[in-house]
Amino acid sequence: MNRSSSLIAQLSSIRNRYGTDFSSKKLKLLTAISNEPVKGQKVLQPWYDTLLFLLAYPDNRPVYQHASRSLLKLQQYIQSNEHIQRGLYNSGITNTRLCAAFSFEIVKWMRKKHPGDIRFSSFDTDDGHIQSILSVVMPKVESEIMQDANANWRSWLKESLQKGEDMLDQFIAIFDQGAIRPEVKDELWNALGLNVEIDFPAHDRLPASLTAAHYYHRSLIKKDLTRQEDVRPIRINLDEAGAEQIIDCSRMILIRHLREIDPVTFTGVRLVSYYHLQRGLSIALMGMVPDRRHPIDSYMGYVVFKNGLPVAYAGSWILFDSGRIGLNIFPSYRGGESQYIFDQVLKLHRKVYHLKRFSVDPYQVGKENSDGIRSGAFWVYYHVGFRPIGKEQKQLAETEAQKIKTIPGYRSPATVLKILAGSRMELILQKAAVRFDATDLSRAYAAILIDKYNNNRKTAQERCLKKLVKLLAIKNYQGEQLQFILENWSVLLLSNETVSSRVSGLKSLLKKLFALKAVGSEEAYIAELQKSAELRKFLESVLSLLAKPIPLKETSSK
Repeated sequence: MNRSSSLIAQLSSIRNRYGTDFSSKKLKLLTAISNEPVKGQKVLQPWYDTLLFLLAYPDNRPVYQHASRSLLKLQQYIQSNEHIQRGLYNSGITNTRLCAAFSFEIVKWMRKKHPGDIRFSSFDTDDGHIQSILSVVMPKVESEIMQDANANWRSWLKESLQKGEDMLDQFIAIFDQGAIRPEVKDELWNALGLNVEIDFPAHDRLPASLTAAHYYHRSLIKKDLTRQEDVRPIRINLDEAGAEQIIDCSRMILIRHLREIDPVTFTGVRLVSYYHLQRGLSIALMGMVPDRRHPIDSYMGYVVFKNGLPVAYAGSWILFDSGRIGLNIFPSYRGGESQYIFDQVLKLHRKVYHLKRFSVDPYQVGKENSDGIRSGAFWVYYHVGFRPIGKEQKQLAETEAQKIKTIPGYRSPATVLKILAGSRMELILQKAAVRFDATDLSRAYAAILIDKYNNNRKTAQERCLKKLVKLLAIKNYQGEQLQFILENWSVLLLSNETVSSRVSGLKSLLKKLFALKAVGSEEAYIAELQKSAELRKFLESVLSLLAKPIPLKETSSK
């Protein structure tokens, strides 16, 4: 190990330790490293991660300023060295490149917002498959030329290029103009396997005008969250430019990590709310545009910023006063205040969406998710109050918690964490909270199809949709988004004659809910659901009448 590697390793080992002695050591190490050549992929990645951590969790102004200068120096070094850039390909580090396939919406957005930083790279599928997909998406009159070897797709698109356009622009235009439901368009785009190459010329962070008051740490809040003050968020009034900056920063940090979540991908400037909290934290909550919303629950997203840097993200699936939720801390910021951050996220959700129960899917705590096992995600949820629903996992968690408490340095092994990840977890704030969510309704829907319609989805939807429209006297149900919502609700609402008679009593409420979901505010939809004790009882009765629920294997939402 050369001297710079040794110094960086020392700094990394104390990056999350505080006090006068550690602050002094950090400054000395930062100074020493600045006088050493820092070269090679193996040392540059931990150096980059350590500097980002020090910017998010600085001891004081000198540490913050020194880390800022070091990050700028690293950025300039990478920019001037093509060999290093190639070695860090797909790392997501600033001034490097990444190649991957992203959703249509993200590629279209980036081509418009950052046209010089994205370009076509390759396809993961063959020409015949690409031509078949184009024949589905393009107008029939145009795609006819590609049949029977009259022309191949490459030559045909090349002939229709406008000045300044390339193949990526052509594919974006074809899909943008295709008259296909958004989710079908997504699947066809994904089937192309269209890889793009992306540059990252700048760090992802919010401008000073949006950043919460800068915070310097004397210590980190690790586990004892009970003594912490309740969250007192300050909502920041965003103009269009501010909302766009938050969306831009949120999307780009996810792209760097080869990730996407729907509420960030499919949000808009009027669907973002932004809050300043304590300790340099700020949180952006995001809803989705109407044609991307889930028909029954509300899929909302959030991104957490620390001293202006995006440090965590996830989504929540809200139904009545209950929400399935997750937490993903970006790797550079692990070892900080993950549990405190999640506690603040939960409290903000409680205040904004008036939730009384949270649940976590197995994927979030490590089921079929190696990153969740590696990061010990189970304990982040456990220490903020979540407990496994499964009996085996609940007992094992209590045993492991006692070991952690009594055995110095003990950490649950991966084999144990995998067992713990076999159950959903929940945090009950009020016993009266709703105890079902969209996954339970999905199982109910499947059971109804089998019990009542011999598993014929088309028959079930057509009969129930027609009956529901008549029952509620809805005249404009042919609108694509409203019809989509009605189709998803109708089978559940008209599942059994015993409960179906009660639907007419919910007529005005259901019509209002459907309108809010189709074209209105998702927050207003959540609030309206929470007011309706009768609709809640109705759905609970639907679930209770299923004598033989489908024994589906528990899955997760990523």
